[in-house]
Amino acid sequence: MVGANLSPVGEWDACGNRFYSKAELYQMAWSDVNLDNLRVACARYGGPIATIRDDRKMVLVSGSITQPLVKIYTSAGVQQAVFIWDKGRIEAMGWTSEEDLMIVEQTGEVHLYNMFGTQLPRHFSMGSEVQREGILDCQLYGDGLVVLTKGLQLWAVSGLAEPRPQKLASPALKEPPTCMAIFQPRHTLSGCLEVLLAVGNTVMTVDVDSAEQTATGVGNIQKLSIAPNGQFVAAYTADGRLKVWVADFTKALSEFATQSDKLPEQLEWCGIDSVVMCWQDILLMVGPYGNWIKHNLESKTVLVSEGDGIRLISAEQHELLSRVPDSLTDIFKIGSTAPGALLFDARQLFEQQNARADEALRSIVGQLAEAVTTCVDAAAAELDPVRQAALMKAGCYGRAFCPVGSYPRKRILQVCQSLRILNALRGPHVGVPLTLAQLEALTPAVLVSRLINARRHLLALRIAEMLNMDTDKVLVHWACQKISASLQQPDDQLKDVLTGKLQKYRGIQYSLIAGHAESVGRRGLATLLLEYETCAADQVPLLLSLGEMEGALTKAIDSGDTDLVYLAIFRMYRKGMPLKDFLETMSANPLAKRLFISYCHRREPELLEQIYLGMGTYDGVGHMRLCSALRKANKISKANQAGSSSSSSSSGHARLISDNSEVVQLLVRASEQYTQTKEHAFQSKASAEFAKLRTVQAELEQEAGQACFLGCSVTQTVQQCLRLGNARAAERVRQIFKLPDKRFGWIKVQTLATLKDWEGLEALAKEKKNVLPIPVYIAACKSNGAPTQATARLVARLPDASRKAEEYAALGMFQEAAETAATVKDSAMLSKIQGMVGTSSPLGATVAQIRDRLTAVTR
Repeated sequence: MVGANLSPVGEWDACGNRFYSKAELYQMAWSDVNLDNLRVACARYGGPIATIRDDRKMVLVSGSITQPLVKIYTSAGVQQAVFIWDKGRIEAMGWTSEEDLMIVEQTGEVHLYNMFGTQLPRHFSMGSEVQREGILDCQLYGDGLVVLTKGLQLWAVSGLAEPRPQKLASPALKEPPTCMAIFQPRHTLSGCLEVLLAVGNTVMTVDVDSAEQTATGVGNIQKLSIAPNGQFVAAYTADGRLKVWVADFTKALSEFATQSDKLPEQLEWCGIDSVVMCWQDILLMVGPYGNWIKHNLESKTVLVSEGDGIRLISAEQHELLSRVPDSLTDIFKIGSTAPGALLFDARQLFEQQNARADEALRSIVGQLAEAVTTCVDAAAAELDPVRQAALMKAGCYGRAFCPVGSYPRKRILQVCQSLRILNALRGPHVGVPLTLAQLEALTPAVLVSRLINARRHLLALRIAEMLNMDTDKVLVHWACQKISASLQQPDDQLKDVLTGKLQKYRGIQYSLIAGHAESVGRRGLATLLLEYETCAADQVPLLLSLGEMEGALTKAIDSGDTDLVYLAIFRMYRKGMPLKDFLETMSANPLAKRLFISYCHRREPELLEQIYLGMGTYDGVGHMRLCSALRKANKISKANQAGSSSSSSSSGHARLISDNSEVVQLLVRASEQYTQTKEHAFQSKASAEFAKLRTVQAELEQEAGQACFLGCSVTQTVQQCLRLGNARAAERVRQIFKLPDKRFGWIKVQTLATLKDWEGLEALAKEKKNVLPIPVYIAACKSNGAPTQATARLVARLPDASRKAEEYAALGMFQEAAETAATVKDSAMLSKIQGMVGTSSPLGATVAQIRDRLTAVTR
């Protein structure tokens, strides 16, 4: 039998075939609180409570402060914050899903406060139309709100992160609705907000696109309430009836006559299977099959619907009304013979060292896994720590006798962790009365975030560590709060306090802490904290914002990230750093210098020239000017090649000459810069020679009256002079650039051959000052398709008879080739010629006779 001191059956109330319990969570810690005179807003999931004087009632005000005070408490009634409400008249007040207090004025202005009374910057308005018409009714939910104006139009905000008031479809009402309720977007098929309006005997559903009647003949509804899962709707009619439908009103589930001629003050769901109505002194709960439970109230009670029950908050106490889970019913119901009950009894007997424990255990040997599951689930649902421990002991006792693998040990560990967390949260000093079902719906990550916002950092850290969650968020938030609360503490001391706590944890983002320090004016502390940041991408930008330019550049270079180096360089240059200091910094960091020069070379060449001059890098300046000259010279060359009318006209030609003067100046300046360094003597001379060439070419173009020289090399310039028949100009170019005789001669040969001037080419070969060998002339003739006779005349001038014979043969002049070969008695050449002409031809016979005669003479 279950021990009388452990059985909770006496606290249960039967409602049909189910049991409900009303468990006390807290004796409220507040004092002098009269809920009758207050407007109260309670957050779900055991969140904070906000109160303010109800300006809709006549209330006696005492004390020196006549303005209403907004007071914020924990669920245990411990005051967290208080602030004066000095704004307009309040239409609605509630808590968001992030546990921020949302207060809506009758003009449509919406204000948000955290749980410590600090106003958040996310203030917004419902719009000018709402402000002009005024608010008739307002409903809040976790992520938004819906406003019904006095002009009977609906406006909604479906997200508080970026609040954008949106007008819903016009319901075309002729009279105000008696009540309204909200289907949150997560509960609708469309994923959009829907609003229920009770108008007369009909219910309308309104969304952004449409407004239509959902149900008719449902009675004169005065109050509406939607189940926490969004699947059911409860309504209270003017004739005192409670009706429940499915969400789309296609099926009526139940109807209950309360026989009351007064409207309940509140209508809320207790979980998803019963509805609670609250009058001034009566609390009536109606189950799914018309069964009911009534509780008398000593004072005004506020109802807060939860997913698995309903919380009852009065001036004296805070209670939880919920259905007793089947696992607890199986164990503690009077006369229960369920496996879980027998296992619990066996454990009790075992503790009493009673031999009947073995008998009780043997009776459920085939159902041990089921019994263990029942005990563990019952412990998870129980609020009393003593009964929790007894049930968990029973579960562990039974599992020891379970076959291997029949019950997972991990489940017991998870429930133990959850119970430790829940018991810590339910403590009056924390005041967050969560159940396991609520914790699972809320998720541990959200719970940790809420504890952080409530500044319960140690508890949040312990929970995160127990569940193997990331602790960075907790630690960073604690450090930021520590900085905000220690504004008078010296930077060094505060840095030691923070790092002393944080250094044993890995991966802490000190940049976030340093950023907060900067935001509150602790720039020195921020700089000290950044020394502990391991991520350069987070460290460098903040160092730059703190003015630590050189330190940021050093960290960026050490990281090897060129993007960070560029960021540091540009911030240093563009944020007013003196050029001299900037150049010194660049000179001291070769990598930064190279990167910056590379950028300037592509994007800002003018800036690069200044930097080169400032650094004394004269060869760099020379290179830039040389490149600039080459680019401009290339443009001139393209203009010449295009042969456009603009360039052939006098004005176009004058412009090209002017542009060429700029090229010459750039080349001269480049040469001057190269001269500053001994290592670049060649570049200096080459630039000067190039400038001289451009000058000569411009003069030649003026003499010739056509654009045909600019962009040519020295060789091409001489060739062009020769093509134009200006031998004197060619000679002048030769003298200016000191062309060697052989080079100049070769140019003349190639030019004459190109021009097909064979007589001129032959005349050149006959000159006494000719410095080129005859084979050069012959090769030029061949490559340019000279007539055979013109080439033959040049071949005749060859001094080497053997070479002359070969050339004659190559030209097809076999008679001359044979005669020449015979002159020098070259029998091998004769044999070759004979092979070329054939032995049967007359010439072949002649060549054969000459060769035979030479052979005989040789013998």
